[in-house]
Amino acid sequence: MNKPSKVTDLDWILLTEKYKDKKLEKVVKLIEKDYPIQYLIGNVDFYGYEIFVKKGVLIPRFETEGLLEETIKLLKDENMDDISVLDIGTGTGCIPVVLKKELPNLEITSIDVNGKAIKLAKLNASNYNATINFIKKNIFHYKPINKYSLIISNPPYVSKDEPVGPEIKYEPKNAIFADHEGLKYYEYIIKNAKKWTTDKNILAFEIGCGQGKYLKQYAKAYYPKSKVIIKKDLSQRDRYLFIINK
Repeated sequence: MNKPSKVTDLDWILLTEKYKDKKLEKVVKLIEKDYPIQYLIGNVDFYGYEIFVKKGVLIPRFETEGLLEETIKLLKDENMDDISVLDIGTGTGCIPVVLKKELPNLEITSIDVNGKAIKLAKLNASNYNATINFIKKNIFHYKPINKYSLIISNPPYVSKDEPVGPEIKYEPKNAIFADHEGLKYYEYIIKNAKKWTTDKNILAFEIGCGQGKYLKQYAKAYYPKSKVIIKKDLSQRDRYLFIINK
């Protein structure tokens, strides 16, 4: 069977190893309908770690690797490598797993409203012996008992009227789209974060490429004395927001 044009050589090797004969024929038909190859393979390489993926849970993107790279560097620069962390919207658990493996002294709590995501995140954490406290909870109903020095999130941030790729139709919509032009989660988290954080803290977000200017102003309204930084991704688009409070 010939390799579909949209499949890389490496992914084709992985697919042919996993599926045989008629099953492979069905897989190719799914690929032709834009079904995500990652779901068919069952895992992705993320920040050098193998992260399990499955339908019903958002597939990690390379942009989120940039969020982790920048956050880890910031934590090291600020001598904050043994703090409490709240990860909002954990999905596969890729963010807390990498944080825990790269900075083992972090104490991490991760929440997600999606029960399938929590189950998968626990599997990914277990695969790397990463101790993380996973909680099935909607952030809008979450009342933290402890205070955190880092809040990190890659929340849904795509506006509901924004055009997206055809493969998106197979991923959970509530992990992708958000109300108020994609800004709903940022506004809620930034507005409430003071109640959840220690005096010295960092808020770290992945953001939509057109949201940086507004979110910087919004952050400054709630944290006028903080250092607010917008960083770009590898495509030189605004992609990360950091609010640093000392």
